[in-house]
Amino acid sequence: MSIFQVYWRVLQQLGPEKRLSVLLVVANLALAVASFAEPVLWGWIVDILTATQGTGLKPSFAQLLPMIALWLGFGLFTIAAGVLVALHADRLSHRRRLGVMANYFEHVLNLPIAFHTQTHSGRVLKVMLEGSSGMSWLWLGFFREHCAALVALVVLLPFTVFLNWRLGLLLIGLLAVFAVLMSLVLSKTHSLQGVVERYHSDLAEHASDALGNVPVIQSFTRIDAELSALRNVIGRLLDAQIPVLSWWAIAAVATRASATLTLTAIFLLGTWLYIHDLATIGEIVAFMGLATQLIGRLEAAVGFVNSLLMQAPKLAEFFEILDTFPAVHDRPGAVAVERLSGAIAFQDVSFSYDGKRAAIAGVSFAVAPGETIALVGATGSGKSTTLGLLYRAFDPQSGAITADGRDIRDVTLTSLRRNIAVVFQEPMLFARSIRENLAVGRPEATDAEMLEALERAQALDFLQRQPDGLDTVIGERGRSLSGGERQRLSIARALLKDPPILIFDEATSALDAATEQKLQRALNEVMKGRTTFVIAHRLATIRNATRILVFEQGGVVESGSFEELVALDGRFAALARAQFMATAT
Repeated sequence: MSIFQVYWRVLQQLGPEKRLSVLLVVANLALAVASFAEPVLWGWIVDILTATQGTGLKPSFAQLLPMIALWLGFGLFTIAAGVLVALHADRLSHRRRLGVMANYFEHVLNLPIAFHTQTHSGRVLKVMLEGSSGMSWLWLGFFREHCAALVALVVLLPFTVFLNWRLGLLLIGLLAVFAVLMSLVLSKTHSLQGVVERYHSDLAEHASDALGNVPVIQSFTRIDAELSALRNVIGRLLDAQIPVLSWWAIAAVATRASATLTLTAIFLLGTWLYIHDLATIGEIVAFMGLATQLIGRLEAAVGFVNSLLMQAPKLAEFFEILDTFPAVHDRPGAVAVERLSGAIAFQDVSFSYDGKRAAIAGVSFAVAPGETIALVGATGSGKSTTLGLLYRAFDPQSGAITADGRDIRDVTLTSLRRNIAVVFQEPMLFARSIRENLAVGRPEATDAEMLEALERAQALDFLQRQPDGLDTVIGERGRSLSGGERQRLSIARALLKDPPILIFDEATSALDAATEQKLQRALNEVMKGRTTFVIAHRLATIRNATRILVFEQGGVVESGSFEELVALDGRFAALARAQFMATAT
């Protein structure tokens, strides 16, 4: 997007405040007219005062009073209206900043997992904060100064030719030269600032990465290396930023020089015109006032363009993410379902992440309500992808997945996911209290229900060791807990949700053998009456599965119970022999 397209997009974000925005624009038009009228009226007053010089006559105060009253009226209106505009502009910009931030946050949360795996969270957060703040600044600047300045420069400036066409043309010409010089600076710096912003994103990503892995950095004595890498990014950022700053330093000097040159030119030409009876003293005074006012507007405009240039890459990045359309969304006419029975069927389902290599291809199987299905296979064989398709982390390129006989794409995302609880291999906890982490599963749950879920997940013992019980804050990603404690808490969160469909993606991998055995017994009870999918590498944990699906290179190569697959003496039997022999030794 060009810098002007970015600015237009920023103004479009004012949609919910459209009425107030229009009123502020109208107020700015009135302010521009009032500020334009002041020097013109003052020039007329001067002409009245000087018209009688040499005649011995003096103008009466009654003659001057209407003009003075009008001049004072415009001045007082400019002050009062300016205060009201600034006050409401402040309130509007703060409201919309928070509104845009909330819209962006909601949009990002709805983007598919593929987006989040490819985009660093530090960059996403930086774009949200800097983008919304940048828009707030532009809205505030637009309604406080830039709208009135634009009207004065584009609409009212041509009217100066009606006051005195010679002085008017000189003023227009000088300002046009200045505008050309500013456009030259803009063209030189626009692309350069885009490079600067990419380095800012690199800086945010690197810092976020390091702060999220402080234990690794300290244990591997990487502090100096990380600091050196960060300083390297800062060095490249400064190398890119200095040329931009140099150009705008030149622009600032040119602005000051143009102010002096414009006033001097107006005065010299006005004096020459007065000598030749082509201008009055009042017209010279009026144009000096207009020139001073318009130069002030130009200086503000230069500062605005400078800041807009600095903000444009950040805002373009903001809109780029905002324009990212979720690949997974509700179809037109999608229906909300209540509690599903748990009958699931995959019908010739294929999916590819990059459109080149299939992650799964032609996967078909059916699951009756209440069955426990285990998925086994080597890393990258398609197990997690298959179950990700079930809760619509992404949609298949071909084939269909049905729940209770209905294509899940014809069901609203919210109601589908309300029927499914997922326990990921990585617990993914919030830096909040244990209570708040559990409430993710069911916000209306009582303390008694939370304690019951923790007990079933074998997590009551560590809860009792916490100083504040359920109100204990567990730190970023649950760092104050051990790996096994985090996993048990995530299992309790899923159990509290009480869905008809459960998905366990290596849910017991972080547990010790004794805790795993106790938890497995509890889970066997929980699984009764629910459709359960289990991804497991430790085959001993899936002995009681109704059926085991063996994945290899994106497809199901074997299917059956534990005993049936061992008797088949195929791929699963080889995995079982290798694992149990390793355990025995």
